[in-house]
Amino acid sequence: MSGIKFGVALQNYTASDERISPSELIKTAIIAEELGFNSVWVWDHLILGSKRFYPIYESLIVLSAVASHTQRVRLGTGVYLLSLRNPLVVAKQVATIDHLSNGRMLFGVASGWYEREFKACGIDFRKRGELLEQKILILKKLWTEEVVVGKIGEYEFANVRLEPKPIQKPHPPIFMGGYVDKVLRRVAKLSDGWVSYFYKPTSFETSWKKICNYCQIYGKDVSSFGNCDMVPALVSTSREDGLELVKGYVHRYCDLPPWSEASVESSITGSPKECVEYVERYIDAGVKELVLIPAFSNISEIKNRIKELGDKIVASF
Repeated sequence: MSGIKFGVALQNYTASDERISPSELIKTAIIAEELGFNSVWVWDHLILGSKRFYPIYESLIVLSAVASHTQRVRLGTGVYLLSLRNPLVVAKQVATIDHLSNGRMLFGVASGWYEREFKACGIDFRKRGELLEQKILILKKLWTEEVVVGKIGEYEFANVRLEPKPIQKPHPPIFMGGYVDKVLRRVAKLSDGWVSYFYKPTSFETSWKKICNYCQIYGKDVSSFGNCDMVPALVSTSREDGLELVKGYVHRYCDLPPWSEASVESSITGSPKECVEYVERYIDAGVKELVLIPAFSNISEIKNRIKELGDKIVASF
């Protein structure tokens, strides 16, 4: 039929007055797999907030646990702050998860936005884009070349051999998040797909067309270039009522980048019929995978919300 795929975001972070156990995240991923979701995604930060802080589990460790308890769903990071990390360590971790999962890793990355996080890691926030490009290059070399030799930035490789290589060839797909034109060009040049966040169909379509044009410039096949849009989702009585509930969730848990077109209006919400109709607008805009962020008023509702999304939306496609 439509060919669109669905993912679901795991709530591996909470508000300061809440907690969720890793076992609950694993159970949620198992439910998502049983319901037919194509992928599960985790958020990534090392620290987030101070007075209003958000406890968050480390993304790759969570995915390694999920990998051991699932059989089919792809495992995505949405998005991993590669600029903050040592690329050799990351290459080893991601390759290991690819083996644990029998080739299901999908590595979404970005340069980052939270300056306090960079200061705490001793990394120059102003160089985050440059560092991202550099570290993606290193990952690809470590994953695909038998032996890596030479110096890239501050990293010196003297006959470095990373083994075992990832199962997926040439390497696990690298998706990249971003919004402004400079970053969209980088997405097309360096990655295998684009991750967008809270983008309405019209906003997604505009940026996706730019990426497709950049792909042609870099000689990439647009038909095999991936994308996903991460959007809130909630089955409700009507779209109007659903949006009010989603706004409460977003106010408590989300930060929409002011330099992007991210909007609560991206939400897939309302009656089952309204939700399906809104998904069809995303299909028309060129979205290949919709990653649903289950909106809730209480964290204990997550599994029920995901079951509703699977039964009322995913099953319709």
